Amino acid sequence: LSDFAGKGQWVLVDFWASWCGPCREEMPNLAKVYETYAGENFDMLSIAVADKLEDTLEAAPALGIVWNQIVTAPQIPLDLYGIDAIPHVILFGPDGTILKRNLRGEAIGEAVKEALGL
Repeated sequence: LSDFAGKGQWVLVDFWASWCGPCREEMPNLAKVYETYAGENFDMLSIAVADKLEDTLEAAPALGIVWNQIVTAPQIPLDLYGIDAIPHVILFGPDGTILKRNLRGEAIGEAVKEALGL
């Protein structure tokens, strides 16, 4: 995660798992945000947690995840950010500070649009 957040871009991070129904339901929202805003000032990262590698690798392309991924995350990031349920979407500012967390549905795109000043 530190390879992405705090590097001068807005970064939207999605904690998910292939077996998580609500996580899968959020993917169209995330894909729309990526298609709309990805570029020099904005990037996305999905972090698969509590999942089997082969299940993540199978689900990611089927769900349209074309942005950056960490596919074998341990429990550490969940503990570090106080995440006790997934999906959990966090928007990080260019300096790495958490601006918004636990975003869902249309609120994801709205938060990114606002952050980018659009």
